[in-house]
Amino acid sequence: MEFNIDMFFMCLFIFLARISDVTFMSIRTILLTKGMSKLAAFMGFFEVTIYIIVLGKVVNSLDNPFYLISYALGYAAGNFIGSKIESFLAFGDAQMRIVLPSSQYSVVDDLRGMGYGVTVFRGEGKDGERIMLMINLKRKQIGNIYDYIKAKEIKAFVSTNDITSYAGGYHNVNKKNNLLRKLKR
Repeated sequence: MEFNIDMFFMCLFIFLARISDVTFMSIRTILLTKGMSKLAAFMGFFEVTIYIIVLGKVVNSLDNPFYLISYALGYAAGNFIGSKIESFLAFGDAQMRIVLPSSQYSVVDDLRGMGYGVTVFRGEGKDGERIMLMINLKRKQIGNIYDYIKAKEIKAFVSTNDITSYAGGYHNVNKKNNLLRKLKR
């Protein structure tokens, strides 16, 4: 089988289209786990349309190894790109827990001054009395708190988890996500 310019462009089409549909698939799956089913369904339409077109091109030419390789490479690249895009978009909410010496209570005041709702728990660690701060926030805001901790050179243990639902309490809501909130319902 001779590799020519037409085959090159078909391989490129298969590769790029596969990146697109798998990227949609990755983001759609994450949207579903975040409860954004309407937006996920909308993306699913485009995902499956691209998938069927590309699959048809490859299935009709199973004797062409270049198409199969392009298909597989596009799938791998799409997974990678999809995860990077989702990390950048940072859909959803998170909960941070910050454990630090009780002598650093000023961190609580600083974080509250920045607009975060902070719940404080007292406890004891290996090196004495500790406070644990619990903060619910948008995933996009996580970096702000890490930047604050680094800038102030605070010695703390920090853990973060995604949260899918909660009720009550104080939560610093990003008003810009009204469209996403409507699509989520």
